[in-house]
Amino acid sequence: MKWFFPKNDGGRDSGFHDAGVETFKGNFDQYLARELIQNSLDARLDLKQPVRVKFEMLKIRRRQIPDIEGLQATYVECGKYWKDDPKAQSFFEHATKLAAQPQLNALKVSDYNTTGVPGSDDQRTGNWYHLVRSAGSSSKWGGEGGSFGIGKNAPFAASNLRAVFYSTMTSDRKRAFQGVATLVSHKKRRGMTAQPTGFLGTDSGASVRVSNDIPREFRRAECGLDIIILEYPAAATWQNDLMYSVLDNFWPAIDIGDLVVTVGDQTIEKSNLPTLLEAFSGQDGFNAHHYYKAHIAPAQSFREQLPNLEEVSLYLSVGNMELPKKVAMVRKTGMVIFQKGYLRSIVPFCGVFLCRNEKGNRLLREMEPPRHDEWDPDHPERGANKRIESEYMAFIRECINKLVPVDDSKVITIPGLNRFLPDDDETPDESFDSGEATSKEETPDRALLPETIEGRKIDPRRQTMQPDKSKAEGDEEETEEVSESEGSGGGSGQSINETKDGQGGGGGGSGNGNAEAEKGGKGGVQSKPSVPIRYRTFSKDAEAGIYSIMVALRAISSATVVLQISAVGDDQKVPIRIKSACIADGMPIAVSGVGILGPVQLEPEQMLRLEVQLSEAIRVAMEVSAHEA
Repeated sequence: MKWFFPKNDGGRDSGFHDAGVETFKGNFDQYLARELIQNSLDARLDLKQPVRVKFEMLKIRRRQIPDIEGLQATYVECGKYWKDDPKAQSFFEHATKLAAQPQLNALKVSDYNTTGVPGSDDQRTGNWYHLVRSAGSSSKWGGEGGSFGIGKNAPFAASNLRAVFYSTMTSDRKRAFQGVATLVSHKKRRGMTAQPTGFLGTDSGASVRVSNDIPREFRRAECGLDIIILEYPAAATWQNDLMYSVLDNFWPAIDIGDLVVTVGDQTIEKSNLPTLLEAFSGQDGFNAHHYYKAHIAPAQSFREQLPNLEEVSLYLSVGNMELPKKVAMVRKTGMVIFQKGYLRSIVPFCGVFLCRNEKGNRLLREMEPPRHDEWDPDHPERGANKRIESEYMAFIRECINKLVPVDDSKVITIPGLNRFLPDDDETPDESFDSGEATSKEETPDRALLPETIEGRKIDPRRQTMQPDKSKAEGDEEETEEVSESEGSGGGSGQSINETKDGQGGGGGGSGNGNAEAEKGGKGGVQSKPSVPIRYRTFSKDAEAGIYSIMVALRAISSATVVLQISAVGDDQKVPIRIKSACIADGMPIAVSGVGILGPVQLEPEQMLRLEVQLSEAIRVAMEVSAHEA
């Protein structure tokens, strides 16, 4: 068994930057799991049983690897031929040293309950030919995963030797073994130039078909396929990294029961999927646990027969402030193709879009690039699938709009209102006074405050809060002076008021505080220097008196502050009695006086999410101010 690199015969040279390999460079853990598991799902044997995929790290002795000496010599020749290319030179010098080690590491990916890879080296309709013997071709169709023949390059991107072994047994118990190396053009003996792709096998690089000729370490024992990636650059966190990719991309297939994956010593299956999703929920960028919950226990679900995609479904979850306002886009394979964002909604949500019928899958697959990580309306040609994108996006937006109760109130567009609203990093840069933003279904409730707020009154000469003389003396110590604010309205919606200095003040929703603090109130919050903030408030559960408050510091350095929460009406505001308060993650915040929370730590332009419960279940508009602790 020898490595064979065919003659170039006057063809053009191929350099180090192979397009197929470069496609999957970078986060190769993510792409490797996506591509290999997708291929295994496409080759499912018994539809009543799940496909099983296993990732394991191996240590292989050098003498167990066929013709490793020939491969090492080829690395030397490649480095000589491309000595003027620094990246190529560095890679082949490193590969030469790795190939000389007494023991090499490898990642072995095995699948079970699959058909294996049938076909011969020259049978152009067979899967073996497309997987091992050709580039840029695929035998897949319809609802299957890959369609370009590009995904088979992912293992080479994850090999520091750019060398991969394939070993299969088909359903008729026929075996095949082949090594493939994707390198560069280089010199052979007698000065001839060799092609960049070489094959480990028998004469002229043919695959090994006699079972006893296949090395025992690489001989497949049951129906399926083994892929052995030589010198996989495994970090200490390799198991965690691959599990992240499996959970993030294939939780639908696992939940449906189509897939079971083992990574190292950890098996991921339907029974432990919720536990593992929750365990990974704290990692950066991981949202699969939200999508999973939306799928199994949606707040609302929708099913529609679309003109082109035919039957599709959407599952939506609402209410949690941590929800990403995105929809996981899934088709028949059970793999999350991508997460669709920039979907406008006044309530937090996340969702799962499913299209599992044959026609819809074929149309959506045609929109996918080689990495299968989006549905591009300009693929395969510019504008070719605009109608498909418009169709499923109209369905998704219509369903999201139904999350908000219909209000018959008249909607008024206020030009320039967006200048006064806090920035929301989940909202694209669009004007709030555009047509789309004025949907009648997004009108907040505007219940009016009482004409007066019992226990407080305004002294028109001082514009400060004075105790109601009808109250007992014990109540006087709760009186605090606050800055003058012109505001309006009550209720649970979002409105904007302006204070004297032009910053947003009270109102039932959001503003940019603080107004310049009035002096007075010895020992009170208002006697401390004010701290500039922006905030937004809204009712979360009016019947229980629970409100959500989001506060961000408008400064370049962090600050420890106390927050003053006031109820505002048409011509007055008063500190509001708070029963309890906590940060969104459940950490309690001290209620140190009437309407006073803290101290709390604020970071520059980082939103702090609070939840407060009022002493009385009333519906009010709120103003938030901050002062140095």
